[in-house]
Amino acid sequence: MAKRTRIALIVAICGLVFLVAWMINHSGTSRVGENTLRVGAVLPLTGDLAAYGNNSKDGIELAEQELNDRAAHAGGLNVQLFVEDSKGEPQTAVSALLKLITVDHISCVIGDVGSSPTLAMAPIANQSKIVLFSPAASSPNISKAGDYVFRDWPSDDFEASGMAQYVKTKGYRKIGVLLVNNDYGQAMLKSFSERIQPFGGAITDTETFQQNATDLRTQLTKLQASNPDVLYLISYPKDTIVFLRQYAELGTKIPIISTSSFEDPQILKLQGRVTEGVVFTSPVPPDQTDPIVDRFRESYAKKYGKGPGLVADYAYDALRVLAEAARLSGGTSGEKLRNGLQLVKDFHGASGIINFDSNGDVLKPVGLKTVKDNQFVWLSSQSLK
Repeated sequence: MAKRTRIALIVAICGLVFLVAWMINHSGTSRVGENTLRVGAVLPLTGDLAAYGNNSKDGIELAEQELNDRAAHAGGLNVQLFVEDSKGEPQTAVSALLKLITVDHISCVIGDVGSSPTLAMAPIANQSKIVLFSPAASSPNISKAGDYVFRDWPSDDFEASGMAQYVKTKGYRKIGVLLVNNDYGQAMLKSFSERIQPFGGAITDTETFQQNATDLRTQLTKLQASNPDVLYLISYPKDTIVFLRQYAELGTKIPIISTSSFEDPQILKLQGRVTEGVVFTSPVPPDQTDPIVDRFRESYAKKYGKGPGLVADYAYDALRVLAEAARLSGGTSGEKLRNGLQLVKDFHGASGIINFDSNGDVLKPVGLKTVKDNQFVWLSSQSLK
């Protein structure tokens, strides 16, 4: 993003923060009963991250259905869900959040799956005392985004640490990096760079690209010229597909490592087995024989006629954890939910056991996956610290 464009975006977001504060204070927002949780969802239902956004939407709607069914039969919390499309864009996410706050009177919002939209919404969430809960945003900057910001997907710090350990074990010392030029890419690069230095790892070249790029040949050519032992790709699925096609076209043979964003079914559809052997980080899943996990998968398949896609379980848990926070705090206002989330302890979710640190970050281990016989499989059953 050009410097002038970035400054303009920051100014616009700051202006919106003050605007939403004024609107909340003067809109005469009606108070919703403490037995009703009004939840917004700001997700990329279209655009580059649409697969993750729609997986998240499915998970949230399944949790909404279960919570409301339980309330109808046994009493308890009712959930009202309001969904908006962020397109994966910071400004669109901010506009969606403003609408949810001022029109739909939500007290919490689940979103975004991308770090840049999440960080853009954070100042407004904090100013308006609305809990912002991401099921997939991973930038380390989110850790300091404010008291009302939480997530159940691990920070990039965990992924960077896991990948640095793998690089050290493999004996890679010269790493070329290709990254998307946004908050997610820059934060992951910074975290990874810090972790490879102690054992003598060095980045031979860093090449950036703008999201939705269609030609990465120039960057690839420069990276090859730096003669790295391995290429570290920090990208989103659409851009990853462009990279892999052009990697094959140029006859590149350098091993590839990547992040959890690599795990997208569309990537496996590429011809020529170019994905074979790619290693990437991924949160360690819960025991698949766990009854909570098994019930989630069965319920998801019954509702949607397919297995849950990546992050669907995290989004499902996001709503369930928010409902648990309302129970623990005895209320559904943003302040009550924030206080309740701080009381959550060993929550048994479909994505595993959930606890939060003082920054609202979930505490979960990260492992390694690879592509073998055109399938995503675990490289090691051991978690990485």
